[in-house]
Amino acid sequence: MTDPVATITIPPHASIREALRTIDASGLGIALVVDGDRRLLGTVTDGDVRRAILAGTELDAAVSVVMTQDPVTGTETVELDEARALFFKTGLKHLPIVDDGGRVLDLLTVSELLSVPLSNPDITDREINAVLEVLRTPTLSLGPKLIEFEARVAEFAQREHAVAVNSGTSGLHLVVRALGLTEGDEVITTPFSFVASANCLLYERVTPVFVDIDPKTFNIDPQLIEKAITPRTRAILAVEVFGQPVDYDAIVDVATRHDIALITDCCESIGAEFRDRRSSRFGDAGVFAFYPNKQITTGEGGVIFTDYADVAALCRSMRNQGRGEGGGWLAHERLGYNYRLSEVSCAMGIAQLDRIDEILESRQAVANVYTELLADVEELEVPYVDPATTRMSWFVYVVRLADRFTRDDRDNVLRELRSRGIGASNYFPPIHLQPFYRSQFGFQEGDFPVTERTSSSTIALPFHNRISQTDCEVVVAHLRSALREA
Repeated sequence: MTDPVATITIPPHASIREALRTIDASGLGIALVVDGDRRLLGTVTDGDVRRAILAGTELDAAVSVVMTQDPVTGTETVELDEARALFFKTGLKHLPIVDDGGRVLDLLTVSELLSVPLSNPDITDREINAVLEVLRTPTLSLGPKLIEFEARVAEFAQREHAVAVNSGTSGLHLVVRALGLTEGDEVITTPFSFVASANCLLYERVTPVFVDIDPKTFNIDPQLIEKAITPRTRAILAVEVFGQPVDYDAIVDVATRHDIALITDCCESIGAEFRDRRSSRFGDAGVFAFYPNKQITTGEGGVIFTDYADVAALCRSMRNQGRGEGGGWLAHERLGYNYRLSEVSCAMGIAQLDRIDEILESRQAVANVYTELLADVEELEVPYVDPATTRMSWFVYVVRLADRFTRDDRDNVLRELRSRGIGASNYFPPIHLQPFYRSQFGFQEGDFPVTERTSSSTIALPFHNRISQTDCEVVVAHLRSALREA
């Protein structure tokens, strides 16, 4: 009888190259490093190998150099609910099962326990082959794939310049610096977003000035922006929440009349359109992001887009440790950062961008399925798409519970869904109520009531390019049941 665990175990003296072959052969994304008695010494994932390669580690080096020692494990008596809870708590994707002596018995994966995961990257042979092509070359950073990817994104965004970086957060940070925003300046933005859209301001000691959101689109309420402008206001940072463009008619008008910059956070909305214009066309500069849960992915990554050559040049320099266009490797013209995006990531991004229309259409189809299945569920509201949004770029599918449900009710629904293997989540906790923001700025509950009510009543359902109709039906069936029990 074949031992399935044997195919994913390697000895500590095996090379990183052998570990990569083991990972590729199993398709599980992990290899277990064991001794002669099959006691678990560590784990190595495809991400560990990629980071080692980018750090300059030779593929012939021993895998023990890059493995994670003392990994989290489970015992042979672990209950599935315990394992699910552990995956949610730690964010791990694999759980080695060991006996009392630490010998490997089995491997649980998050995909086994979450029957419908919250998100899944859509990786095909096109992406895999593109990455392998780069790995067969000596150029893993600052090479031709970076130049090609930036050109392709600039064309897609309908902007003059694009600058690839290692995350959307890094991109927003560089835009803030390139626009000259600094201590004492204020930028108006939303408290209903992933925290990076405000953190990028604090990196430069810029003060985020929050205004509340529209209760239907969940985007920043343009009617409140003008009231928040002071002599210190230098910019508006507009976040396109969940893939829906903001009201650019109103926001561009405010920015123009007050002569302040407009930064567009399109990290969740690549390809979205406002009144038949791509939303990336608006603003002085903006950013896409390519984390694995996004519409397209580069593993980690982001791209700045702008029509201003000086902004693009500054961002290129700062992402590369402050080096100039023509200077040497050890010549640094300004303060910079290591925000570079690897050739491997750029190759994946090019392959994903080739499929962007197919991907956005697939996500629209999934959204349509959910909307139809949920049409008669009186306990919730399906996502609202504003008439000005002529193309929604679905990042997540977020439903809002009816007003009679409390936050505790919502949390109970989430717990019940997760216990049944449905990867639902809460999107987003208000930024102003995060502990750091409370202590730094004195924010309190009640400061932004629409944001707080929205945050306490929304649920993100499993959503990705290839989720099936059956999976959607399973999710909705469990959601109906959980709502009845709330």
